[in-house]
Amino acid sequence: MGRPKKVHYAAPKDPPVRWEREYKATLPNGREIVSGEIIKITGEYGATFKFESLTTNTKTGVSWIDCKELHKGQVGQFRAFYIDRVKKLPVRRKKKKNVD
Repeated sequence: MGRPKKVHYAAPKDPPVRWEREYKATLPNGREIVSGEIIKITGEYGATFKFESLTTNTKTGVSWIDCKELHKGQVGQFRAFYIDRVKKLPVRRKKKKNVD
Protein backbone atom coordinates (compact mmCIF):
# COMPACT_ATOMS: atom_id res chain seq x y z
CA MET A 1 0.00 0.00 0.00
CA GLY A 2 1.40 3.32 -1.06
CA ARG A 3 1.24 6.78 0.31
CA PRO A 4 -1.95 8.83 -0.42
CA LYS A 5 -1.54 11.44 -3.15
CA LYS A 6 -1.43 15.08 -2.20
CA VAL A 7 -4.48 17.00 -3.36
CA HIS A 8 -3.88 20.45 -4.85
CA TYR A 9 -6.96 22.66 -4.80
CA ALA A 10 -7.46 25.39 -7.40
CA ALA A 11 -8.06 28.98 -6.41
CA PRO A 12 -11.76 29.87 -6.04
CA LYS A 13 -13.39 31.23 -9.19
CA ASP A 14 -15.97 33.98 -9.66
CA PRO A 15 -19.56 32.83 -9.25
CA PRO A 16 -20.89 31.57 -12.60
CA VAL A 17 -23.97 33.77 -12.56
CA ARG A 18 -24.74 37.33 -11.50
CA TRP A 19 -28.33 38.55 -11.40
CA GLU A 20 -29.81 42.00 -11.38
CA ARG A 21 -33.42 42.42 -10.17
CA GLU A 22 -35.87 45.20 -10.98
CA TYR A 23 -39.31 45.43 -9.44
CA LYS A 24 -40.85 47.25 -12.43
CA ALA A 25 -41.00 45.98 -15.99
CA THR A 26 -42.13 47.40 -19.31
CA LEU A 27 -43.92 44.89 -21.52
CA PRO A 28 -43.23 44.71 -25.27
CA ASN A 29 -46.58 46.43 -25.93
CA GLY A 30 -45.47 49.45 -23.84
CA ARG A 31 -47.48 48.80 -20.68
CA GLU A 32 -45.72 48.88 -17.34
CA ILE A 33 -46.21 46.36 -14.52
CA VAL A 34 -45.01 46.65 -10.93
CA SER A 35 -44.33 44.10 -8.20
CA GLY A 36 -47.51 42.57 -6.76
CA GLU A 37 -49.61 43.12 -9.91
CA ILE A 38 -51.70 40.22 -11.23
CA ILE A 39 -50.82 39.08 -14.76
CA LYS A 40 -51.59 36.27 -17.18
CA ILE A 41 -49.14 34.26 -19.28
CA THR A 42 -49.85 33.11 -22.83
CA GLY A 43 -49.86 29.32 -23.06
CA GLU A 44 -50.71 28.84 -19.35
CA TYR A 45 -54.47 28.34 -19.56
CA GLY A 46 -56.62 29.21 -16.57
CA ALA A 47 -53.72 30.35 -14.41
CA THR A 48 -53.02 33.82 -13.03
CA PHE A 49 -49.73 34.98 -11.58
CA LYS A 50 -48.48 37.68 -9.21
CA PHE A 51 -45.50 39.57 -10.66
CA GLU A 52 -42.43 39.68 -8.40
CA SER A 53 -39.46 41.01 -10.38
CA LEU A 54 -37.68 41.28 -13.72
CA THR A 55 -34.40 39.37 -13.42
CA THR A 56 -31.44 39.80 -15.78
CA ASN A 57 -28.30 37.68 -16.03
CA THR A 58 -25.60 40.34 -16.36
CA LYS A 59 -23.09 38.00 -18.02
CA THR A 60 -25.35 36.76 -20.84
CA GLY A 61 -27.97 39.53 -20.97
CA VAL A 62 -30.93 37.11 -20.78
CA SER A 63 -34.02 38.51 -19.01
CA TRP A 64 -37.05 36.79 -17.49
CA ILE A 65 -39.77 37.55 -14.98
CA ASP A 66 -40.20 35.84 -11.63
CA CYS A 67 -43.75 35.40 -10.41
CA LYS A 68 -45.89 33.38 -8.02
CA GLU A 69 -48.79 31.30 -9.26
CA LEU A 70 -52.22 32.09 -7.80
CA HIS A 71 -54.63 29.21 -7.32
CA LYS A 72 -58.08 30.15 -5.98
CA GLY A 73 -56.60 33.34 -4.50
CA GLN A 74 -53.84 31.48 -2.64
CA VAL A 75 -50.18 31.96 -3.54
CA GLY A 76 -48.69 28.77 -4.96
CA GLN A 77 -45.43 27.83 -6.57
CA PHE A 78 -42.71 30.16 -7.82
CA ARG A 79 -42.39 30.30 -11.64
CA ALA A 80 -40.28 32.14 -14.21
CA PHE A 81 -41.19 33.12 -17.79
CA TYR A 82 -39.71 35.17 -20.62
CA ILE A 83 -41.17 38.67 -20.72
CA ASP A 84 -42.63 38.30 -24.22
CA ARG A 85 -45.18 35.76 -22.87
CA VAL A 86 -46.76 38.24 -20.42
CA LYS A 87 -50.13 39.87 -20.95
CA LYS A 88 -51.60 42.26 -18.40
CA LEU A 89 -55.02 41.56 -16.94
CA PRO A 90 -57.64 44.17 -17.72
CA VAL A 91 -58.82 46.24 -14.78
CA ARG A 92 -62.26 45.16 -13.61
CA ARG A 93 -65.00 47.70 -14.01
CA LYS A 94 -66.79 48.97 -10.95
CA LYS A 95 -70.44 48.11 -10.58
CA LYS A 96 -72.86 50.87 -11.40
CA LYS A 97 -75.06 52.08 -8.59
CA ASN A 98 -78.79 51.69 -9.05
CA VAL A 99 -80.41 55.09 -8.94
CA ASP A 100 -84.11 54.74 -8.09
